[in-house]
Amino acid sequence: MPETYPQEKRKSVRFLVEIPLKYVMASIKNLSLPGTHDISSRGVGLITTEELPVNTPLTLCFKIPDNGEEILLDAQVVWSVQVGPSKYRSGLKLMSNYVKPIPLVLRTIYSKL
Repeated sequence: MPETYPQEKRKSVRFLVEIPLKYVMASIKNLSLPGTHDISSRGVGLITTEELPVNTPLTLCFKIPDNGEEILLDAQVVWSVQVGPSKYRSGLKLMSNYVKPIPLVLRTIYSKL
């Protein structure tokens, strides 16, 4: 991980997988993203075109590729770093509902076969 990323503090295993999603911020109506960068049972990594201020609450809507199921989760931005022109990497903490990442990862991979 480049030196510009925050120090590793994760306690849950992260899976590198792109799951389509959109998110909602109070100050912005609705933003679509290509998907996640990584996911664990307690957090999500995103690549965005805009900076997400630390401590910003978000509502995430994962769209599972195999059947279009949508999963809503509340999250909060823990860190955000610019990684290129109009490109930011952000780490989010899931607030109350934790996910089981292995089934999501497997369903995403299976849908691409």
